[in-house]
Amino acid sequence: MLQFSLRLPIVAVEVVMKFPIAAFGFAGLIAAFGITSPLKAADPGKAAATATAGKGAAKIAFETNFFDFGKITAEETISGVFKFRNAGDGILKVDPPEASCDCTEPKIRPDTLAPGETGELTYTIKLDRAITGQRHIRVHSNDPNAPIVQLTMQMDFTPLYELSSKALWINLPAGIDVTQRNFTISRTDGKPLDIARLTASQEWISAAFDPSFKSQESSARVNITVHRPASPAGLINAAVRMWSSNQTIRPVQTIVVMGEIQGELSAVPARLYWVIPDFGKDKTAYPAEALTRNVELTSVLGREVELRNATSSIKGLNVQIVPKTAGKTFDLVLKFDDLPEAFTNGNVTVETSLASLPKVEVPVTIAVPGAK
Repeated sequence: MLQFSLRLPIVAVEVVMKFPIAAFGFAGLIAAFGITSPLKAADPGKAAATATAGKGAAKIAFETNFFDFGKITAEETISGVFKFRNAGDGILKVDPPEASCDCTEPKIRPDTLAPGETGELTYTIKLDRAITGQRHIRVHSNDPNAPIVQLTMQMDFTPLYELSSKALWINLPAGIDVTQRNFTISRTDGKPLDIARLTASQEWISAAFDPSFKSQESSARVNITVHRPASPAGLINAAVRMWSSNQTIRPVQTIVVMGEIQGELSAVPARLYWVIPDFGKDKTAYPAEALTRNVELTSVLGREVELRNATSSIKGLNVQIVPKTAGKTFDLVLKFDDLPEAFTNGNVTVETSLASLPKVEVPVTIAVPGAK
């Protein structure tokens, strides 16, 4: 037994060595004895690497990332274009571009490019004051080597026109049907003003040059007139635009007109911003004042008035008319029967017996913590 055990490995080796290798080859030899091939084990990794390399990568290539406007005297805006292409061998995807300030509006077209395709980034910069410096646009894409590209616009800008005020505040008191304010527009290069027409965004607002203005002058006073509209009294949010004789696409200057048209009934507050505190989802946990607000209506001219049909456009908000001084002063009591769930804008409306003011509208904003 001892001799047999000692010779067994030698016999086994001899048997192995006598197998005809030429007949089986290395592959047959490996298969016959269950030996794992090192080359075969490495194949999956090699295949994955090959597949990854075959996908290709996008590459965003701008013709330039810098533009110098130099010294310019323009109107209200300037525009430009940055051209680019996909210089890679994968699909290029570009996110909406980000500007360094609200005065710059960039747009990308297209946002997805196959290899070799070209695109454009157009931009418009609003100019409402003298500027010497730079504006920037950041472009994000799936280019692995340049995921963010910064574009720069250099400028030394002097406005062609200057306004004595960028905005006018105009109030039209109760009992008055027309009111007027004015501003001055000047051309900075001393040439004739060259303003061909004036337009207003509301039909009940008009704008005209002062009668003393002469066409060869480089500055003029503009009179803005507000007429009482047929619609209910409320806030003014309008604009007056100035157009030159050779510019028809956009105005050369714009002035904002804001204020209030006051009716025979004044509302305090004229606009309600209501923040609902967070006491949970159980309405009983909320104090009464958290879900209740008052808006006071007063007869400005002292005339007696009748109020009726108070309504709200906001879901769950009820409105009740409570007289305070007979025919002269009232409270509109606003109350939520159910907890509001979302940020909401709406109106509270009440009808009146006044021919000059058939109804009163109070804008209401409901802000709910945590609402999206």
